[in-house]
Amino acid sequence: MHPLKRITQRYLIVGPLVSLYYYLRCRAFVSPQSRVQVTDLITFGPGTVVKAYAVINTMGGRIQFGKRCAISCFNHIGTGKADIIIGNYVRFGPHASATGSSRKFKRRDALIIDQGHEHRGLRIGDDVLVGAAARIMSGITISTGAVIGAGAVVTKDVPEYAIVAGVPAKIIGERT
Repeated sequence: MHPLKRITQRYLIVGPLVSLYYYLRCRAFVSPQSRVQVTDLITFGPGTVVKAYAVINTMGGRIQFGKRCAISCFNHIGTGKADIIIGNYVRFGPHASATGSSRKFKRRDALIIDQGHEHRGLRIGDDVLVGAAARIMSGITISTGAVIGAGAVVTKDVPEYAIVAGVPAKIIGERT
């Protein structure tokens, strides 16, 4: 892709036009105050809502939202070259983030900035609640019906209907 096209896609299309684009294409409601990259790689299911100041971007991987998802204020959902797949009826509390890529940093013989990224993707099942300020790291699968507590940092897969909380997130209960 030409660098000018990439810059244009990310920054030069004003909020109301982005909102109209995604409404017409996907029947999703995207706030004009959000920053959603305009690309075929990002898709929303019908009835999905993206609130003000949310940021959704990709550097080549797909980001796919199911139907009737809610992306709250100040959320960041982004990926590099890996895919993020989010099921139906998923809710994100304010300030939560999900990433499909992470920076490599373990080698001592190279600067962190020169070590690149690890692209592992992310999957979230249907009917999942992600609490306020929770962080979901790359390579994770969150199964159907799970609840992620506020402020949790999810570093391992979460089984169906589990309730997790803490840093790092641990199972504290189960939905009945």
